[in-house]
Amino acid sequence: MTAPRLAAVDRALALVAPLPRSNGELVFDEPWQGRALGLGIVALDEAGVSLVEFSRFLADAVGSHGYDPAEPAAGAYYAAWLDALEHALRTRGVELP
Repeated sequence: MTAPRLAAVDRALALVAPLPRSNGELVFDEPWQGRALGLGIVALDEAGVSLVEFSRFLADAVGSHGYDPAEPAAGAYYAAWLDALEHALRTRGVELP
């Protein structure tokens, strides 16, 4: 994923569900989280889901996920990211397993 594309994603999500950061750097606790971010952005583009539209799905998913202090923040965020991605893609008729 290119830096300009990631910057656009970062701006679109900043107000509703900002990407997890530490000292200004993106946080990925596990490799799958970075992959989910990159693959999700490509899938959203291919399905014609705008980042503004996706930000609403993500905000809902973050709110539904709740907060468990025992769970790492990045893990909770990317779990919600996947839930939001699935919901957004299904609304566009993408069949998922």
